[in-house]
Amino acid sequence: MAGIDTPELLAPAGNMSKLRTALAYGADAVYVGAAGFSMRPKAASFTPEVLAEALAHTRRCGKKLYVAMNSMLFDEDFDLLANWLEQTRNLPFDALIIADPGAFDLAREIRPELKLHVSTQLNSANARSAAFWKRAGAERIVLARECSLEQARIIAEQSGMDVEVFIHGAMCVAVSGRCLLSAHLCGQSASRGVCKQSCRWEWEVVEKNRPDAPMSVVETDRETIFFGSTDLCLIQHIPELFKSGAMSFKIEGRMKSEFYVATVVRVYRAALDRYAADPENYVYDPTWMEELESVSHRPYATGFAFGYPDKEPQTLQTDSRPVSTCETLGFIHQSNGDRYTVSAKHIFSPGDEIEWIGPDMRGGSVTVAHLVNAKGKPIEKTHCGADAVVEFEGNPHLPEHAILRRRT
Repeated sequence: MAGIDTPELLAPAGNMSKLRTALAYGADAVYVGAAGFSMRPKAASFTPEVLAEALAHTRRCGKKLYVAMNSMLFDEDFDLLANWLEQTRNLPFDALIIADPGAFDLAREIRPELKLHVSTQLNSANARSAAFWKRAGAERIVLARECSLEQARIIAEQSGMDVEVFIHGAMCVAVSGRCLLSAHLCGQSASRGVCKQSCRWEWEVVEKNRPDAPMSVVETDRETIFFGSTDLCLIQHIPELFKSGAMSFKIEGRMKSEFYVATVVRVYRAALDRYAADPENYVYDPTWMEELESVSHRPYATGFAFGYPDKEPQTLQTDSRPVSTCETLGFIHQSNGDRYTVSAKHIFSPGDEIEWIGPDMRGGSVTVAHLVNAKGKPIEKTHCGADAVVEFEGNPHLPEHAILRRRT
């Protein structure tokens, strides 16, 4: 059977380094936050100056750049928003992801040439809503996370709108991320990009007349937590993703590490490409899940992809402690023959056998032969946050953008 078209693989980029990583490891498009108007802190958002750099790099790679403007907006924000739209007038990014009808209207007024995507924050979960936004001028709708893949198929079919769905990443107890808990307890609103993750604190529920009998919802050997959510993972359901009719598959995680972005993107890239090349003979590869287990994550589940899990609602819940099977040792950002300059994240030393991963699911093991610091002085171990120049036994060739890691 002939191959089929592959929907877009859309990756998060919390900064320029993560953007470069996502594109190098196989993303078709990246989404970034507009500083001051994003659902993430300023440290994970892009100023107009950095947006220009991001757009230039994305274009060099032949990929797409979407800008998220999805925080809760008040009247006093609109002068700033209008100024931002004017400041970025000469930046032809591929779409704005908008979560406010007023912002949608203002963007069409100031920059009518821009494509607009309706954010998941608007909780659109039906075909009539999608059709409404299409008539309003939207190019794409990012469905509410509560939608199943079958509902996505119906919405795409009946509305004629391009549909985007989440396929991997963190979830929370709020409706498509709209939560008041952090604002109520900390004065810092999740809907304004400064969530304190209050839902993942160590909570107990105590009935007034039974103070010595706290009610448990999810128990571990250390604590009781009932607001924690499992992470979404649909790597075992690639055929169902294709049949959903979605045009874009989105990975969550602008606050995640470069290692996370690289690992998750490379796995889904491999799986999507394998299915698209030959759907009839497609076979799931268990090593994909092994790779996804290597990054920091909470237990994986399928979320609402196959409807609300009425018979097993506990699959949506977990304790709040992330787990992983690997730790990141460093990022190779320069090579000179058999010498590699590494930005170290954890300690490693001469004699250590470590793993590396690269784009296109390449990877392997190497043994550290020599280490010197940035001044050329031999060192016995790397120092976190500092560059080191590394030589490996046998002078192996490691690809550009390779990442070093160790099994834990």
